Amino acid sequence: MDSIDTFTISPKCQSIIIDQIQSIELERHKILQCGINYGKEAFSIYRRNPEMYMLLYTTKGKGLIKTPEKEWPLETGSVIYIPPAQENCFIINPEDNEALEWDVAWVMLESNSHWDKSLPHDVYYNDSQSCDLLFKTITCLNDALSFRYPLGDALCRSITEQICLLVENRSTSHAPKALTRLEHVFQQTKSQLHHPWQVSDLAKLYPCSEPHFHRLCQQYFQQSPIAHLTQIRMEHAAGLLTTTNWSIQHISDLCGYPNPTNFSTRFKAWSRFTPRQFRSQFQPKK
Repeated sequence: MDSIDTFTISPKCQSIIIDQIQSIELERHKILQCGINYGKEAFSIYRRNPEMYMLLYTTKGKGLIKTPEKEWPLETGSVIYIPPAQENCFIINPEDNEALEWDVAWVMLESNSHWDKSLPHDVYYNDSQSCDLLFKTITCLNDALSFRYPLGDALCRSITEQICLLVENRSTSHAPKALTRLEHVFQQTKSQLHHPWQVSDLAKLYPCSEPHFHRLCQQYFQQSPIAHLTQIRMEHAAGLLTTTNWSIQHISDLCGYPNPTNFSTRFKAWSRFTPRQFRSQFQPKK
C-alpha cells in the first residue's frame, strides 16, 4: 500500500487502525486495512497515487473529498468509493459543522484482486445504510483481536466476513435523504434517552435550524420533535417493563424522567395503563 503523502491530524482525534499484520483474516480477504476515526478540529490525508480501493463511511459530522476533477461533501450516512490511482485528499468539512467533527469508518482493499469485480472503478458516492453497523463491526474486530485462540480466531473470521458483506452491499435506503437523516438523529437519541434533549440539541445533530427541524418532523412523522422523542421513550419504557424486573423509578430515570410521577402520567397517556398495570398485563408469566 502506498504511504500517506501528507497528513494533518489533531491530537483531539481518536483512531483505531487494523492491518494485515494484526489480523490474518484481513490478508485472506484482501483487505489491506480497516479502521475508524473520531475526527475533531483537524483530520486530513492526501494521497497522490494510491494503489488500493478506499471506502469511507461517514457516521457523524461532515467530511470532504477533493480530487483534481471534483469535490464531494461527505454527509452523515453516506459512503464514497475511491478507486486505485485516483489522487485524493479528504478533510473535515467546516461547512455547517461548527463543532468541526467527522466520525468515519474506512476500509482499504487490494487492487488486482477479486474486489476488482465487485467495486466501482470510478469515484462513487451514495447514501448507505451500512455506516453505523460497519463502524461498530470494526470496533468489534479490534476487541476480538485480544481474545486467545481458538475463540479469537473464530471471532475475527466471522467479523471479517461481516465487513466484507457490508462492503459488497451497495444497496441504499429508498427513503428520502431528509428522512434518512432524521432517523439517524433519533437513532442517536435512543442510546441516551436519559439525556434532557431539547429541540435545539436535535436540530444541531441534523444539522439545521430549529424551525426547519420542526417542519421536517411534522412532514415525515406527523409529530413535533418532542412528541416523537416522547414516543421513542415510551416504547423503550414498555420494553423494559415487560422484559426486566427493574423498579419503575429506575426505568423512569433511564427514559429521561427523573420524576416518576411525570413518567407515569406520560406513560398512561401513551398506553392507557400505568407502568405497574402495563407490567402486570403484558410481562410474560413465569
